[in-house]
Amino acid sequence: MMYLPFLLLCVFIRSILGNTELEEFGKFIKKFNKVYKNPKEYQYRLTVFTSNLNVTRHLQEKEQGTAKYGITEFSDLTDEEFTRNSRMLHGAFPSNKLKELKVEASPVQRSCDWRKAGVISKVKNQGACGSCWAFATVGNIEAQWGILGHPVNLSVQQILDCGPYEAGCKGGYFWEGYETVIQQGGLVSEDDYPYKGVKLTCRSDQFYVVKSIDYFAMLPKDEAAMATTVMNYGTINVGVNSILLKHYLNGVIHNPLCDPSKTNHAVLLVGYSEDYYGRYWIVKNSWGKSWGENGYFRITYGNNECGIATSPVTAVVTDPGSRRIYCPA
Repeated sequence: MMYLPFLLLCVFIRSILGNTELEEFGKFIKKFNKVYKNPKEYQYRLTVFTSNLNVTRHLQEKEQGTAKYGITEFSDLTDEEFTRNSRMLHGAFPSNKLKELKVEASPVQRSCDWRKAGVISKVKNQGACGSCWAFATVGNIEAQWGILGHPVNLSVQQILDCGPYEAGCKGGYFWEGYETVIQQGGLVSEDDYPYKGVKLTCRSDQFYVVKSIDYFAMLPKDEAAMATTVMNYGTINVGVNSILLKHYLNGVIHNPLCDPSKTNHAVLLVGYSEDYYGRYWIVKNSWGKSWGENGYFRITYGNNECGIATSPVTAVVTDPGSRRIYCPA
């Protein structure tokens, strides 16, 4: 009984939007296995999708780097819906908990990519939970231990469940993630305590702790000092404005439409490199391997692009019996 009204709706939409948008929407539904409850929702999502197509065209016109924008799994979401999953909250670190690493900018090798050293865990997917802050925190800790010769895959769910904060899927601060790790005495393995995408009852006491941290610290809000830190010490947690990432396909982002004052998404700097156009950061995201460049994106270095230098943070770990490896070029 729903089939005829649905066909009539499609004819009406086609008369307004034309064939291109409707065909692209059909491809989008098939590629990302989208299912809508009824013709009304279908019509609404098509309208949002068409609006997003116009946004991608505008972004592409303004792009000054090599980034390409287009249809992604988020193309049927409004900006408000999309940013619900980009939940790195804002606020100052409590003064009694704040440490700062005094890193002086110094000459660095041309490129540094910690992925090549095998110390970066696989790209994970936060799903519909605003837990980017927890993924970035855990990814940083995993990499720091990997650089010391102890590659690990640690539990993000433990931070969501066991933190003494009202964060979880509603968003959180980096410092809340690190404070939870310290309060818990460390993190258990991902295999023992897998990700569920919702905040549940803490179960960490059922498993053995794998690794912890000594402390965490803010870094200078200076990209040259950040590059020195990445090369000499390892990965860094940073916040970015995620609005361009909604439409990102590949390439190096350099776009004046990305407001650096509106950082709302936590990610992990895993290296930097350069090409004909200049130096760029290599960044690990938490939206799965099918997004972006196999779960990563690249973004211009040197002008606080999308706010990337606004809140650099890192865990500090030490192991007297370990030998720190060098960053591969």
